[in-house]
Amino acid sequence: SYVQRGEYNLALISFERVMTMYRKVYGKIHPLVACTYHNLGIVHSHRADLSSQDTSEQNLSRQQALKCFQSAARIARDTLGENHPNVAASLVKTGFLLLHSGRYKAARTTFEEALRIRLNYFENDPNLPIANLYNNMGICELHLQNFPNSNKYLNKALEIQRHILYEERSQSTEEQLRSRLLEIADTLSNLGGLGMELISKEGPEENIVSMAEAQFEESNKIRSSILGSYHPLTIQAKNLYQKIKLMSH
Repeated sequence: SYVQRGEYNLALISFERVMTMYRKVYGKIHPLVACTYHNLGIVHSHRADLSSQDTSEQNLSRQQALKCFQSAARIARDTLGENHPNVAASLVKTGFLLLHSGRYKAARTTFEEALRIRLNYFENDPNLPIANLYNNMGICELHLQNFPNSNKYLNKALEIQRHILYEERSQSTEEQLRSRLLEIADTLSNLGGLGMELISKEGPEENIVSMAEAQFEESNKIRSSILGSYHPLTIQAKNLYQKIKLMSH
């Protein structure tokens, strides 16, 4: 497809034609219209990722993506029901864009609704989409300086991620295992970042410093073994580990 080949301008034209056809045949409120809005949102998001950081072009693409995902969620809710997984999928995309635009309260509310749907749909069975939602909610709470909630959500995400890694280890491919480990490294890094925020607010309490040090150390080891020592994410984790280590001496 155009999206898989990175031909986003052609993908945009194609999905807009599909949208025109679906709206003509089915009307404005239909599951296929919701799905097409979601696909348009994905294209606009990819276009934003390719744009230079913080340019008007990038901001416009993100605004267009946000409108598409919001429309997709609203129409899916009206046609498929408020607990349908398609609603959650579009809400997650919406929340992610809100998070990256600094609208943390709106992002948190959106992620909470997506989490409610997914917990209901999966009957509280832990899985990666749920872990990712807890992680995103933890980041929102961190930015909002609700540190106890941030700690709760990030540790819940880490608990699920470790559980999945353990349960699926023998059945996963090497690529899947690397992906699972990198997700754990990201959450560990977020937890370490939470520790540093606590230290900056409350001072270098010994148990917080030692916990953050252990989290950054494990994150650094995972990223170094998978991505290599010179990958930006590895360097980031190493620098944070060294910074927090100095606080413990």
